[in-house]
Amino acid sequence: MKISKFLIVKAFFVTCLMVSSNVATSQQAGSYFTGTAPSGEEVKIRISATAKLKYPRRAQRMNAEGFVQLKFDVNEEGQMIDLRVAESEPRLVFDKAAVLYFERMRLDPPKLNGQPVYVSNVSSRLKFKLQ
Repeated sequence: MKISKFLIVKAFFVTCLMVSSNVATSQQAGSYFTGTAPSGEEVKIRISATAKLKYPRRAQRMNAEGFVQLKFDVNEEGQMIDLRVAESEPRLVFDKAAVLYFERMRLDPPKLNGQPVYVSNVSSRLKFKLQ
């Protein structure tokens, strides 16, 4: 039985779409990060928009799952400052995808008592899971 190239290509793209849509993340628009204001008080920072997380092809081929722990500060305008990978498992497999995902994320400006405030010590774990 002969299988056409078209069917093989179509099956490949459907598989890729299924894998991409089965990525589990912990950040959703409308949820919050928490950090610390200069006064030491805890401040919630609302996530206003997220981009689609892309599962790395190399990890997909290896059937790899894991996480990336990111740390950053947020300035008075809601921009992430000093975004960095604190921990990842497996090392270096998901780091770039996680950083790109966070760079495209939009945050509402953090406020304390109605005033914009710089927030430090924000931490988030992003999980990568194939289902």
